[in-house]
Amino acid sequence: MATLKAIVKAKMKNGMYNVYIRFTQNRQFSYFRTSWMVNEKGLSDDKKDIIDPFVIQQTSVLIDKFYNRLNQVDSSNWSASEVLQFVQDFDKDISFSDYARKHIDKLIARGQERTSRNYKWAIQHMERFAQTDNIMFSRLTSAFLNRWIEALAETNRCKEQYPVCMREVYKAALKEFNDEELGIVKIKNPWGNVTIPRSDIPEKRAIPASKLRAFFNVVPDRSRFTNPLMEVGQDVALISFGMCGLNAVDIFNAKKDQYVNGIFHYERQKTKKTRSDNGYFEVRVPEFIKPTFEKYLSKDPKSPWLFNFHERLSTSDSFCANVNIGIKQVWEKVEEGYRASLYSFRHSWATIAQNECGATMNEVDFGLNHSINRMAKVYVKIDFTPAWILNEKVIDFIFFTDKESKHVEKEDKTFEKISKYNNIHAEAFVMGKKVCALEDTGFTNVDQVMDKLVTLLPKKFKNARVQFKITNVDKNLTQMYQRLIS
Repeated sequence: MATLKAIVKAKMKNGMYNVYIRFTQNRQFSYFRTSWMVNEKGLSDDKKDIIDPFVIQQTSVLIDKFYNRLNQVDSSNWSASEVLQFVQDFDKDISFSDYARKHIDKLIARGQERTSRNYKWAIQHMERFAQTDNIMFSRLTSAFLNRWIEALAETNRCKEQYPVCMREVYKAALKEFNDEELGIVKIKNPWGNVTIPRSDIPEKRAIPASKLRAFFNVVPDRSRFTNPLMEVGQDVALISFGMCGLNAVDIFNAKKDQYVNGIFHYERQKTKKTRSDNGYFEVRVPEFIKPTFEKYLSKDPKSPWLFNFHERLSTSDSFCANVNIGIKQVWEKVEEGYRASLYSFRHSWATIAQNECGATMNEVDFGLNHSINRMAKVYVKIDFTPAWILNEKVIDFIFFTDKESKHVEKEDKTFEKISKYNNIHAEAFVMGKKVCALEDTGFTNVDQVMDKLVTLLPKKFKNARVQFKITNVDKNLTQMYQRLIS
C-alpha cells in the first residue's frame, strides 16, 4: 500500500509553506495540496518535518481518511498518481444524465442517428420522472428504476425500449468507471434486480390480401395540390410493397447513382453500420410499379437525390410522417377505423411471400435484406435474382388473383429469437451441480451463450456432459440445453 506523509515544499514569497500530503508508491511520488500552511516556527530545524500541533492533527485526520479508502481496494500495482486520483474521486458522484448524452453523441458520430433518438427520448422521460435534468448515478437504485419502468406500463413499446436503452448506457459506464482487476468500483450495477417488460405485440402488422387490394384500388381525391398526401401515401406504399418491402428511410435517402438500368442499389440504413456487407442489396424495379417509381424521380440536375421528396421535406422522419398521413386517408375510404402504417406493407410482403408463394423463411429474410449467412456473403458474389422472382410472385398474388390470405397472426414465443439488448442469465450444471453462471447482454442466439459459458467452466470438466439453463430475463422465458464438452 502507498505511504502517506504530510510535508512542505519550497518557501513562498510571503515566508509561508504550503502543506501537502505526499503519496509514495513503488518509488513514485504524487502530491495532494491541502488548504493549510505553516511558517518556519511550525517546522523542524531541518525544515523537513511539520511540528505545528494543529496542522499535525488536521493532516493526520485527512491521512487516516485516505488510508480508509485505500483499504477497500487492492492498490499494490497502482502508480502513485492512480492512488491519488482514486482517493480524490472516492466520494465524487457522477452525472448519469451527462454520461447518457455523451453516449448519444457517440452513437450519432458512428452514424446511428436514428438509434440515438430512442436513447434521447429515454433519458428525457427518465429525467421528467425524476423531476430533474441532472440524474446522478447514486440515484439509480433498483427501486428507482422499477418505479420508473412502472410509470411506462401503459405504453406499448417504450416500457421495453427505454429501459433497454438506459441499461446499455449504464453497461458502458460500468466498463469505463469500474476496474475489477484493480478492485475499483465507482458505480454499482442495480439492473440485476430490475425486470424489463416486453413490448406489446403490434396488431395487424400484416395486412390481409383483400384489404391490400382494396387499398391499392382506391382512387385518391382530386386536389389542387401537386402530389397530395393521399396520392403520395398510396404511391409510396406501392413502391415499398412492390420492391420487397423497402423501408421509407431507404426510399427517401436514395441518390441518383443508386438507380441504374432498372435496378435499385441500396445499403439498408438500419443495419449498414452493423453488417460486414453494409446491408447492401439490389432490387429490380418491376415493370408493374415502374410508372409509379419514376413518377417521383427528381428532375433537378443539381440535386443528388433520386426522388423529389427532398424538395418538400427535410428529413426521413417528416417524409415517413407525411406518407403515413396519406396512407391513413386511403384507409378511411377502405374501412372506417382500420389502421396500418407504411411498415405494415413490409410485414405484408413477408407474410404473403411465405404463406401464399411458398417461400422459405431464409428466402423471405433474403428478400427483406435481413442479415443471414454472414460468412457465405464474405466469399460468394451474391445473385439477387431469386429475390426479384419472389417479389414478382408476391405482386402476382395480390394484383392478379382474388385469393384471400390464409395466415393467422400469432405471438412469436420462439426462445431462440434473442436480441443483443436482451438481458440473459445462464447457468451450467454437471450432474445436477451448478458449476458456473453468467448474466450479460450482447448475445443474438443461444449458441453464443453456451460458448461463453464453456469458457467459464472449470478445467476439470472435460469429456463431460454439461447441461445449460438459459433465461431471457427481459422476456421471462427459460430454455434448457445439453452439450458434450470434449
